[in-house]
Amino acid sequence: MVRRRLCLRCDSFNFGSINFKIQIIMAIAKKTRSIGLSGILFGEVQPGGGMPDDMTQIARTLKGTANFTTEQDQTQDFYCEEYPDAPEESVVSEKGLKNLTFNIMEWDNDVLVTIFGGTKKTVNVKNLAGEEKSVEKYVAPKEYVEIEKAVRVLTPYNVGFDIPRAKILARFVWNLTRTEIAQIEIVARAMAPAGATDGTYEVYSIS
Repeated sequence: MVRRRLCLRCDSFNFGSINFKIQIIMAIAKKTRSIGLSGILFGEVQPGGGMPDDMTQIARTLKGTANFTTEQDQTQDFYCEEYPDAPEESVVSEKGLKNLTFNIMEWDNDVLVTIFGGTKKTVNVKNLAGEEKSVEKYVAPKEYVEIEKAVRVLTPYNVGFDIPRAKILARFVWNLTRTEIAQIEIVARAMAPAGATDGTYEVYSIS
């Protein structure tokens, strides 16, 4: 038997002396596709849930570093002695983590405070020529700081996803060579949202 893909057309069939025509009408709904990245925006977590109105792109993303990964849920399997080759019951014991990971290739002191916490201060520093310059330093915190932000990702295909409440984990990846660019790796881990109708993440298409 030859299988053919039929869509919005008429096909003739001949079974012995009987000829008849069937019109096949297939409505193909437009599906969502997404390629690339347009921007990653940060905003303040809303105590009542939802996404903030004001969101900002803090820096540009290094090419090839951004990805969103949803880990598989962990399960607990229960077996009986009589049939040990397959579980009798399997229940989800722990939900898999949802992580947005990307590296930024630029920063200023305000960006560092946003993703690491800490403070800023103005001091005098001598350059290699011995000239004294006034500079504003970023000062990393001594204590552990909890950073949470609302995060939005937009793509060139007018597809996006939101994380209403994300734990921000950041670290420098700073190779001091002429073949590497200093960067900051950021992991935005989806956390339980505040809003009753919010999801840990929410995907949408902007028509």
